[in-house]
Amino acid sequence: MEQTYTWAEMMAVSIAHEMSDGEFGSIGAASHIPAAGLRLAQLTHAPNLTFFCGGSGASNPKIRRLTESSADYRNLVTAEYQYSLDDVVDFETAIRFDFAFLGGLQIDRFGNLNMAMIGDWDKPKVRGPGTVGLIFTGGFKSSFIYTEHHTPRVFVDKVDFVSGAGWLSGGDSRAEVLRPESSGPRRVFTPLGVFDFEPESKHMRLLKIHPWTTVEEIRSATGFDLPVADDLATVTPPTPEELHLLRTEVDSDGVLRRYATVA
Repeated sequence: MEQTYTWAEMMAVSIAHEMSDGEFGSIGAASHIPAAGLRLAQLTHAPNLTFFCGGSGASNPKIRRLTESSADYRNLVTAEYQYSLDDVVDFETAIRFDFAFLGGLQIDRFGNLNMAMIGDWDKPKVRGPGTVGLIFTGGFKSSFIYTEHHTPRVFVDKVDFVSGAGWLSGGDSRAEVLRPESSGPRRVFTPLGVFDFEPESKHMRLLKIHPWTTVEEIRSATGFDLPVADDLATVTPPTPEELHLLRTEVDSDGVLRRYATVA
């Protein structure tokens, strides 16, 4: 019998596959899909991966009931350690985090993020929560961008306000402003696929597509011209073992299964 899964479970698996053993990273408040992916990576190929829940201070929570916010106090129940806000600021200013998972109301072709407002500054159409932790993008060695929505309104040619610096205007522009120890985003994860940034121009490009979509559909859902990697691949669907671990050791309440089933 063919195994069914949701696009959220596929995203978690895609994230897990990109994680490296031994790295130390951070996730924001609304990051349950990245949290699931990081925990899955720990249970498979990256047992020494460490991640910190920015909202609660929990480090490496092993709770089997996936919480929809990293700020949920239940993350502290099985955490290996709890960091204080002072600790976090120290880590960021010292560029101790290898990576962070970040998102935005808008994401542009160079991976810049906007969480502040959409439209004119004096009379915005949408007002967001502000820069929040995105002002520390220069305090991470690199970052991963994550969003549950892939539309031309999210992926725009140029963000209306830079809350978090990606590759700025491309090329070497980031290195001219931020410390050399801090690099721009490595990957972008969406319900449609996985993206990276062209090495020279730093322009976002399509790297892997999820099995239910096409290059044409992804390009039409993106508000700028989207290059495609020469070695474009299709993401392998979750294996039975990966789904078993997700559903028994990471997300026993089925939070990720509430999303639309795609296979």
